[in-house]
Amino acid sequence: MDAAVTPLLHALGSDAPATLVRVTSLRGFGLRNAGDGAVIADGVLEGSILGGLANHSIAQAVAEGPTRRTLRATITDRAADDAGMLCGGSAQLLLTPVTDLHNGFAHLLTSAQPFALVSASDGAGTDVVITKRDVFGDLGPVTEAIAELARTQIAAGATTTTEHELPTGTFAISTVIPTTRCLIVGSGPMADAIRAQGELMGWDVTIDESIAAATDFLATAGPADALAILSHDASVDVPILDAALASPIGYIGGMGSRGTQTRRRTSLLEAGHTEAALERIHGPIGLDLGSRTPAETSVAIVAEFLANRSGRAPGRLTDAAGPING
Repeated sequence: MDAAVTPLLHALGSDAPATLVRVTSLRGFGLRNAGDGAVIADGVLEGSILGGLANHSIAQAVAEGPTRRTLRATITDRAADDAGMLCGGSAQLLLTPVTDLHNGFAHLLTSAQPFALVSASDGAGTDVVITKRDVFGDLGPVTEAIAELARTQIAAGATTTTEHELPTGTFAISTVIPTTRCLIVGSGPMADAIRAQGELMGWDVTIDESIAAATDFLATAGPADALAILSHDASVDVPILDAALASPIGYIGGMGSRGTQTRRRTSLLEAGHTEAALERIHGPIGLDLGSRTPAETSVAIVAEFLANRSGRAPGRLTDAAGPING
């Protein structure tokens, strides 16, 4: 739902009628934009839903009246190909008047706090907003179970929508995670390659070798964020790793030889960290892809971040079962 955040903020600050549009279920489409979402106001749709292929149907549905409703969109393979998508499919969309959203919604969006928006897949009832600590709304006897599922999804640090079958029905959980911020502590061709790879994925990447910059970064870092330490200076890498382990940051990676990793581990144990806590550090950094150049190594590092975020063991899709995306 990332694509809807900015227009939704505008709508929440306006008196004009507006409708939030989001995907609650998908079948097909291959690779897709997990952040699909849009707001339609005064007949103008802002955001992105299914590559724009459902815009006409959405506008027609909204024109019928500002009521909560579902909309089934079916996209042919030819239409999907013309729009640059891998293949067609079907999607269920939920249209919700912005005035029906929880009154704390604007604060969640402006504070960049990760949260989940939960609704019955058939659109019945109202939306529930779940954060790492709070639940705003009520889904009856399954509220606690839904909150646990939503928080697991938030902790994974990915913007995505999943469906879950529960005793009282099927529910869609849409997580909204802030853009991944990545701090690279170091410099040179390797730092430049990681930055290029991160920016390709839409990350906000900073290169800085100072402890002060790392301290500021880690003070606000969350499950969606990453730290890559390239520095081999013990007066720099150990204090930053020490601070990172005390934060909820989602990924901590350290470049260096086995000897460097041992030196860091020993210092961090002496600082009071446990062996279990040190398992959060990915060092040597990256997946074993046979990388040789900085560009290839940056792919291995970002791939490890993605696997860690999703809770997946890296492996070949050929050998896996189930969905191939997300």
